[in-house]
Amino acid sequence: MMEGRLSLGIFLIGGWMEKSEVLPHALCGAKAKRTGKFCRQPAMKNGKCRMHGGKSTGARTQKGLDAIRAANFKHGIYSKENHKARIRVKNIYSFCKNYIRSLN
Repeated sequence: MMEGRLSLGIFLIGGWMEKSEVLPHALCGAKAKRTGKFCRQPAMKNGKCRMHGGKSTGARTQKGLDAIRAANFKHGIYSKENHKARIRVKNIYSFCKNYIRSLN
């Protein structure tokens, strides 16, 4: 039939057609390590699907980085203010612990 030719094809009446001819979109060209088969997800502008390289790499300009920092900050245990407060509490705890040890 199609010996020696790797093809993602579909047999239609009249012969084989490439899958890219049948589908309205291009396919991702990533190849699986385990199975050796090609990814069949629709490709983005860069030729890969969203799982194999189509995702954003993040902001690169200073303006974009500042916008991300402003958008992600709400509150929480990892904020700078809480970090400073935790250090103060830790220092007070250490001082009290050492003071009690010195009394014995």
